Amino acid sequence: MKRIVFAVAAVILVAGLAFGVYDTYQKRELRSRVVEIVVAAAGQLEETLGVDVKTPVAGLAERLDANVARADAGLQQLRALKARRDPELVAAADPFVSGTLEVLRRQAGATRHRARFIEDRKLLEEHMARVGARSASWMSEAIRLKKRLDDDSFDYQLTVTSLANMLGELVDTRRTLSPRLPGVALPTDAAIKQARERTFAAANEVKQELEQTRKLVPPG
Repeated sequence: MKRIVFAVAAVILVAGLAFGVYDTYQKRELRSRVVEIVVAAAGQLEETLGVDVKTPVAGLAERLDANVARADAGLQQLRALKARRDPELVAAADPFVSGTLEVLRRQAGATRHRARFIEDRKLLEEHMARVGARSASWMSEAIRLKKRLDDDSFDYQLTVTSLANMLGELVDTRRTLSPRLPGVALPTDAAIKQARERTFAAANEVKQELEQTRKLVPPG
């Protein structure tokens, strides 16, 4: 009888140890996957913090679109993980990865709105330069081009304001995540705040550009 009791106890002990080893392995694997996704998002964020949303270079919107697709895939992978072995880690990583995705989306949008603003401003300036050869429809075309420029500016201002807000939120989400992943290099608070300040400055400069261009079109 004692042998049976000892055998059962041994089986239970071995099973418990095996479960503990397996649980530790699963938790380590979960952490490894989270780190992989966060590192990718951190790299994308680090790169995108230097983007100039006032003077975008050729092809920038397309590169941002590609990064948006990669960031979105990373977020979906994160949310597909079985988080029960470390739910707090996954919960801390989610806002950082999703915040990076939203920053990329808004930067892509701001880049396109800015490009349209620059193009439409050029068209308006060229049109106003032909004032000496005005036709019956010259003034109505000037008003139409001015309206397009106003729309471009509105879309740009809306997007960069949202971008600045998202950057502000990333400062908080970074501070929450960083202590849980001490070995992972995340963009610094200072770098995120500087990008946010440049975004506000760009919005203000474009607003001033619009006011100057508006003066080209006389009232009426």
